[in-house]
Amino acid sequence: MDIASHINRLEAKAKEFRTIRAIKKKWASDSQELPLTADHWELYVIIHKLCLKELGEFPNLINCRDFNDRIQWLKLFDQDAEIVRCSDKILVRDYVRERVGGHVLVNLYQVQEQFDKIEFDALPNAFVIKTNHDSGTVILVRDKASLDRSAARRRIENSLRRAYGWTNGEWAYSYIQPKILIEEFIDPELDTPPADFKFYCVEGKVKFCHYIYDRGLDTKEQTIDIDGNDLATELYPSFKLGNDFKKPALWSNMVVLAERLSAGFKCVRVDMYLTGNQIYVGEMTFWPMAGLYKGEGQKRMGAFLDFDRTTFKPLVAPLLEKLRSRISIFPQAQ
Repeated sequence: MDIASHINRLEAKAKEFRTIRAIKKKWASDSQELPLTADHWELYVIIHKLCLKELGEFPNLINCRDFNDRIQWLKLFDQDAEIVRCSDKILVRDYVRERVGGHVLVNLYQVQEQFDKIEFDALPNAFVIKTNHDSGTVILVRDKASLDRSAARRRIENSLRRAYGWTNGEWAYSYIQPKILIEEFIDPELDTPPADFKFYCVEGKVKFCHYIYDRGLDTKEQTIDIDGNDLATELYPSFKLGNDFKKPALWSNMVVLAERLSAGFKCVRVDMYLTGNQIYVGEMTFWPMAGLYKGEGQKRMGAFLDFDRTTFKPLVAPLLEKLRSRISIFPQAQ
């Protein structure tokens, strides 16, 4: 090893030491007002390192200042095994069916554990391939004959092997059995996917909707209040702030669905799509962007996440970890 590499390693170790020392000091202070236990320590460290790296500061868990702080609070103090089920893109379908009925679900064609087990001959010309345990592994197939199966296989198999979530403190994803789902492509003839209606719900009530459209072409966003008014505030600084939102005729129906699905959770985002007169429920997300939003918009929108922070749930992750130690199908947390 050359001298420069050796110095870099020493500097990295020194920086790590200072970070852990600062986290320990904050832990001692937070423990005076929050029900932290030894079981929280690993997740607490992950969250604090993550926020320091991505946002340049530790989260304030006692007096949450913004959207990001509140998301980190949820990771630590609002764990529930039901969150694992609703984070799984396959199992959440059962939850939706139980709560509001299966009529709002996109058609599911197949569920497979390996890419090579996908029965392509049985699929229509257009479809969507996803993995159920991570974010962003989505392949839109408009024409089956033109699909590059080798590239799709690499992407999907890499996702299946990847232990997703734990390094961002998003603990639930680590307890999902990775699988592939192939579902209906909504409006494949359009240049862009249907607009996203992402309803942010607190204790069973919609607080605002994050509306995203023209995705992949000239992606735009708007934040919309429960009455359909534009809040003129961005969440993703990388998206353009648009002004095309028009309150759809089925808006109240969508709000009702979101509130029924979110009932019983302190805070959850319910994602929907609307095509014609058909509402589709997509996913449920408990820690949007892992609580790492950049920009000023998240500070304003954080005020809408006014869930009760005086009640706490015990950690469920240690119990799930014991289960995982007996069942080899789970990926290992990393």
